[in-house]
Amino acid sequence: MSRSLFLILVAIAVFTVVIALDYFDLEALSSVLELSVVPLITIMYLFISKNKCALLSVFFITYTIGDIVNILDFNAVSNWSYYVCNTAYIVAYFFLILYITKSFSFKRVFKNYLFEFIVLLMLDFYMIYVLVNIINPINFESNYIELVQAIEFLYSLMIIIVLSFSFLNYIQNIRNKYLLLFVSCVLIAFSELVLIGYYYIVDDIKISYASTILFVCGILMLFFHTFMEAKRGYST
Repeated sequence: MSRSLFLILVAIAVFTVVIALDYFDLEALSSVLELSVVPLITIMYLFISKNKCALLSVFFITYTIGDIVNILDFNAVSNWSYYVCNTAYIVAYFFLILYITKSFSFKRVFKNYLFEFIVLLMLDFYMIYVLVNIINPINFESNYIELVQAIEFLYSLMIIIVLSFSFLNYIQNIRNKYLLLFVSCVLIAFSELVLIGYYYIVDDIKISYASTILFVCGILMLFFHTFMEAKRGYST
């Protein structure tokens, strides 16, 4: 069995089990399974990958910390867990951005892809404008609403930067491994944006399922990308 087919089957299996657990009103187990995907992949990456990248390792580890805290405080939903989880996720995405940007030159982007950069920048500003209009009116149950809004905005901003830089990285380095990295970032970013829609716009469980599919597939593709890097002896 090829590795790509194996990852596809794993993604289908995870999603199927999540749906089944939700169907039988086992929401806690369903959430734990979903939140366990990154920690399991982190363990596999740290112990299986031969040429580990420091930046990608920090991304997996930091995201895992956020997921573990989320699991431990699933029912309590306390203030400290919200700040710890989201801070961990923001830091994780920051290191993913560093991982993406180290393989391309900003000078080359401005020289050869200035038009694409300008169009992308305009789209980014529009997405930021939309997110601000979604987040600001929300009445969060917190005594530090400005801080919560800042965290939510920064989290969303990181997602947009990940998406944008992965695209710039791909058009500058048109290779299969960078295409895989770009598609992975697209899936992860869209899963997060879809989840924002589920939390703040439309409370429909189907949207949550769509987010789960996108995220699991994105993380698995990122993991598969690390094997392509290892084959080329790429490390940091």
